Amino acid sequence: MINNELESQITKIVENNGYSLYDIEILRENDLFIFRISITSKDGINHEDCQKINDLISPLLDVYDPIDGEYFLEISSPGLERVLKKPNHFKLSIGDKIEIKLLDKTKIIGILCNSDDEGFYLDSTYYKYSDIKKAKSVFEW
Repeated sequence: MINNELESQITKIVENNGYSLYDIEILRENDLFIFRISITSKDGINHEDCQKINDLISPLLDVYDPIDGEYFLEISSPGLERVLKKPNHFKLSIGDKIEIKLLDKTKIIGILCNSDDEGFYLDSTYYKYSDIKKAKSVFEW
């Protein structure tokens, strides 16, 4: 669980530099902890953007240590096909093609037309967040 003060400070740094905070995750991969911060921008994210945010956030993590022990800080874009977990993720994806998996395991693909704090419209059908098991954006090559 991310400390609210730390999340607030990270959000401030990201937004003050012209980006949006998409997500913060703590992952464990091959016995290594990763503190992953995903950022977005209307202009896209490149390596220099990630390095800039890394350099600004790294000293903050010396004060607000998010994980006991050793970990890697990773700054990245959420990618072309991104998992939608929070209402804000859906708001950032309005107009995109998404795939949802309902609690009964039914898969539906459509255009995300609108969203609010309780749910979203996929094409002309309204779904509550509590009715879905998983959602992700779909990128067509």
